[in-house]
Amino acid sequence: MSRQFRRKTATLQAEAWHITFRKAGSIHETCACHDCRLLLGGGLAGPAAAHDGHDLLVPTPDCIQTILNADTGVPADDCLAGTATFDTREGASHDGVPYPVAEVETERYRMIIHYTGGAFPDAALRHWPLSIELNYGGSGWFSYLLVLVETGSGMVGSGFVQPAGDRCNDGHAKWDRFSENGNGIYMRNATPFRLVNPLDETDWRAAANAMLFEGKDEEAQRAQMLATANPPLYSSWLPYRELENCAACCAGKIVVMQNMLGTEIDTGIDGGRDYRVLGVVLDREAVAALATSEKVGDRCLAAGLDKAAAAAEPSGPDGRDLFIYRDRWLQIRDGLAAGCGE
Repeated sequence: MSRQFRRKTATLQAEAWHITFRKAGSIHETCACHDCRLLLGGGLAGPAAAHDGHDLLVPTPDCIQTILNADTGVPADDCLAGTATFDTREGASHDGVPYPVAEVETERYRMIIHYTGGAFPDAALRHWPLSIELNYGGSGWFSYLLVLVETGSGMVGSGFVQPAGDRCNDGHAKWDRFSENGNGIYMRNATPFRLVNPLDETDWRAAANAMLFEGKDEEAQRAQMLATANPPLYSSWLPYRELENCAACCAGKIVVMQNMLGTEIDTGIDGGRDYRVLGVVLDREAVAALATSEKVGDRCLAAGLDKAAAAAEPSGPDGRDLFIYRDRWLQIRDGLAAGCGE
């Protein structure tokens, strides 16, 4: 992948491309892809589905690689094909809706492409929200959210690229649904630490490694982590110490709304964010299993499961997971330390 594609950034890709969203009163704003207009109306679209009319034809794996590696557009006739024309396996959304998954392997990377489907409501031109995962060797699988767009001149290019994370560390990010004014909703994996601190975005593994290279002892590391966290870490529980945060330690998901126009939709954090955490999904079984953890924060999270269940909506294909809206979850979270008796 190109350096631009791999860079951790929330900005839009490729200045030569522009996606235009029509808002109320025919006011136009631009986010990325030449000569394309997504005319967005009101109302939240339904959950992403593999074949909803927008992706009867989809960008092929070869086309996706060309767009991302060369940072260029590809003629639609050379880019689009039915999923039956290339090798796929069946994947499933969080709610159990099936969709096609393609896999690619080169000398430099392995790529998994999730054709999760869905579209912005009232779009005038075709576009394809995609979720991909990349492995460059080793155990890491790094997740990205894409929107590819067909222009009026018949080219398909990258309209939006959003890096996510690695496996349980904010990875396995997948589009869920889409609404007006360039807002897309997606879910990403969460560790116990991230569930307790759902508004935190810091890569604590990288931060901890940097402090180790600087020769800081454990107490100096703790002080710096607590001082730099924005927002502050709940109960001063640190990742890897009081709360598990490993890349294989999934305990739920964070539900996020991302604005593709760059509009600030969550003020007061980092000077304002163009995305907003809407809520969390607790994996009931994974959280319950934390009751025997060696980490105090994990045990307190497990102890709050009954209160969380009382405030939650069923989630997942069998309804066993627990979705809780952001404000209600933060209220429950704020009582975890006192409620677990540790």
